[in-house]
Amino acid sequence: MKISILCDDVAKSGFLSEHGLSLLIDDAVVFDTGSSDVAIKNAEKLRVNLGHVKKIIISHGHYDHMGGLLHFLKNTGQVDVYIHQKALIPKYSGSRFAGPPYNWEDVEKISNVHLLNGDTKVDDFDLINEIKTDPAIIDKHFNVNGVQDTFEDEINLFKDGVLITGCAHRGIEYILEEVRKTHTVHTVIGGFHLKDAAFYRIEMITKKFQEYKLKVVPLHCTGELAIEFFKKKLKEKCILKKAGDTMFI
Repeated sequence: MKISILCDDVAKSGFLSEHGLSLLIDDAVVFDTGSSDVAIKNAEKLRVNLGHVKKIIISHGHYDHMGGLLHFLKNTGQVDVYIHQKALIPKYSGSRFAGPPYNWEDVEKISNVHLLNGDTKVDDFDLINEIKTDPAIIDKHFNVNGVQDTFEDEINLFKDGVLITGCAHRGIEYILEEVRKTHTVHTVIGGFHLKDAAFYRIEMITKKFQEYKLKVVPLHCTGELAIEFFKKKLKEKCILKKAGDTMFI
């Protein structure tokens, strides 16, 4: 599997960064779109032809994952867009709107939208949504309709032993526990949302990575403390990448 990191919170020299995530898988599937057009500009630097993209999958309804969607669609043409139906419910971080900076109707005009609910399969990809969680680990600032957002819209991607997460708001430990019931995972890549996590939780997750013998590629919202601890404990099994990097798994 080829994965190009089009958008991340840090970038290689010569590439752009922003708070967001966008991954290009096998030059044909986009997982998340970043906050703006940064992913498009980085794709140009990588000499990626976005006209080859067939599908765009959105992990959840936050701006840093779907904010760049219209920019992609202007480059890909009319492709399939997969998103959970609850991702379209207005989301907030405190009182600040945390959804995308456009009208969803504009997306529907220029793409083939597939509104999802639950686990599904798209070609060789498993889109995994049904994850049990503990609301206590989810940031209380995130809310929908005035109550805590427990991210029922969150979609994780799996193919050929690789688990890909957008933010893992529902807990990377819970996601792995559920996915490993039916899939063999050897690599996990994406945001793990541990930026403000208690250190004991970071330690616990690290032990699970070790127990499961995983290669780990932490991105986006994982947080510097967690990434440093992963690298210290996992050594070569913690692979550090940035926007502008391409890797083969």
